Amino acid sequence: MNETKYIVPSATLSERPDEFELRFTVPGIGKGDADLHMEGKTLTLKTHAKHEAPDGFKTAATEFERLNYAMSVEIPEMADTASLTAKIENGILTVVMKKRPETQPKRIEIL
Repeated sequence: MNETKYIVPSATLSERPDEFELRFTVPGIGKGDADLHMEGKTLTLKTHAKHEAPDGFKTAATEFERLNYAMSVEIPEMADTASLTAKIENGILTVVMKKRPETQPKRIEIL
């Protein structure tokens, strides 16, 4: 039985005045190999690595290990999950979420 094994990727959550950025390190994973799922305030990442031979070739031997990643992260309460965007580039999956307007600091004019 070939059971899929998952590793937890490195992840960093950064904050700017108007947004959050969550970065996962997932080397070897392409756009079509990653799934993101949001349930409540929990964001779950699961990947399915593929190591296929180039067109016209078949694999004779390989030293590549299929690395699959999985991780769930609690999103900050002030994040607007409807604004979530994600992109993957050079083995880094970047997820950006705007902060809800009511949670952003604002200056109040004194009359």
